[in-house]
Amino acid sequence: MSSFILDIQTNVKPGNSNQKRFSLDYNTSAKFQNDKINCENDDFYLLLDGIVLNKKQLLEKSIQTNWAEYLIEQYQKKGNQFFKHLKGSYYGFLFDKTENKWIVFTDHISSKPMYYAQYNNHIVFSNNYTGLVNHLKKKGEKVSLNEQGAYLLLSYGYVFEDITNTNEIKRLMVGYSALVQNNKLNFEKFYTLTNTPIDISENEAIEQIDKRFREAVQLAFEKDKEYGYKHVAALSGGLDSRMTVWVAHDLGYTDQLNLTFSQSNYLDETIAKQIAADLKHEWLFKALDNGNFLKNIDETTQITGGNVLYYGLAHGLSLYNYLNFDNLGIMHSGQLGDVVISTFYSTLNKNKQFSFGDGAYSKKNLSTIKSFSFKENYPNEEIFKMYIRGFYGANQGLFGIMNYTETYSPFYDIDFMEFALSIPLKLRFNHRLYKKWINTKYPKAAEHIWEKDKVPVNYRYWINIKGRKIPLSQLPIKILSKLGIAKYGLNTKNNMNPLEYWYNTNPELKKFMDGYFNENIQLLNEYPQLKKDCEVLYSSGKRSEKVQVLSLLGFTNTMKHD
Repeated sequence: MSSFILDIQTNVKPGNSNQKRFSLDYNTSAKFQNDKINCENDDFYLLLDGIVLNKKQLLEKSIQTNWAEYLIEQYQKKGNQFFKHLKGSYYGFLFDKTENKWIVFTDHISSKPMYYAQYNNHIVFSNNYTGLVNHLKKKGEKVSLNEQGAYLLLSYGYVFEDITNTNEIKRLMVGYSALVQNNKLNFEKFYTLTNTPIDISENEAIEQIDKRFREAVQLAFEKDKEYGYKHVAALSGGLDSRMTVWVAHDLGYTDQLNLTFSQSNYLDETIAKQIAADLKHEWLFKALDNGNFLKNIDETTQITGGNVLYYGLAHGLSLYNYLNFDNLGIMHSGQLGDVVISTFYSTLNKNKQFSFGDGAYSKKNLSTIKSFSFKENYPNEEIFKMYIRGFYGANQGLFGIMNYTETYSPFYDIDFMEFALSIPLKLRFNHRLYKKWINTKYPKAAEHIWEKDKVPVNYRYWINIKGRKIPLSQLPIKILSKLGIAKYGLNTKNNMNPLEYWYNTNPELKKFMDGYFNENIQLLNEYPQLKKDCEVLYSSGKRSEKVQVLSLLGFTNTMKHD
């Protein structure tokens, strides 16, 4: 995983070139080296890490052939937001020595988060939360638990906006860059996602979705070819990863390795296996049976900094730890596809607002977070959830694979995302447009079962019960479920992550989880109410709520170590 810590001293006197102005600790992998920049001259210091998918296209339109010089030229022409036209997953900074100005940035949706802290005439930035905690400690600074962040973790399962699990460290908010000048830290907003509807027919929407998605897929998979890497893509029983894999194959990127992890014999395995076989792709499956990966609390927390549920990364790490990524390219995924082509809206009311607690995994401690107010103005439910649940929440699940290689979803493409969200809600709602797109353009992909509905995408026999469309073939299962004879769910094998089943049937796992709780709960002695709430949530909560508590304790455990 690439990692940097930039420590800027803010009390440097103007014109004193001999006084040290900053320190930089930067490490990166050998992968995608030509996309990265780490260069300094008399006037500038520029660092860029990650992947820039449209780098080739940008240079082709410019008389400039040197990547670093191109970006510096863009800064000189366009100012602080010179990086705004880059597509991909990246972070970086530019130091204008003449102006004594620093610009620290990430991509539009902050797929690579940036953290910052201020101490004793210093402003420090890092993409590595745990590394930043340790940096502050080495400087003799106090690092204390942020109780608001802790309760967000116990409720939502992640922190968001500029909140982290420590009082001293903040996160750079999505769509913002940081500006350090005149010894002051300020923020500039460079991107805002919108969903203003346009006038478009369903047929035209399908044509445009297909055209734009294919362009986004091609842009990402060409980056592998540029470096001679083998394509690797996640594949499950859902629609999103399926369409990334399928469309890439249709475009000629057929030499793929598809990766799947789930409970054995569940639909995520069986569907992915069949799709990979039909496309004649190489396929690797990692069984999550027994939930033993849930024991990797400390390893995972070192990567996440404890700002997100650990189990969302631990299952992936249980596969990645066994693979050699030297010759593998970007981990392509379908991240956020479900809410880009469909929607985060819960009703057809496009003006529906949101309230604190929407989307939380557990609502038992929401009332404890007093006087919470969002720092951003989210105009409606969809944009709110896209930021809070998508960019701040789901994207933190990427940290695991970033430890090994770059990752990207074609649904991240800003042009594609903006267009998809501009399609009228009535066309997108309840996956209507998504399904019609697949059925129309990729009928073979539609023949495979969708894990959510338990029937193929092209299934035609539906009944309407209290406003909900249910596949006729699934009606007996639904009835049995209502009677308490559940066939699918967290307390059975029939789930990708059956937490209840694992906890109840694996004595060693239960012993470990309970033991970890008992050994570490005293770390919250300084916070008696938080400790009490964790004890109640762990003892009486669902298994997912137990994992939320363990995620917090994992963070407090790492906090006590330098």
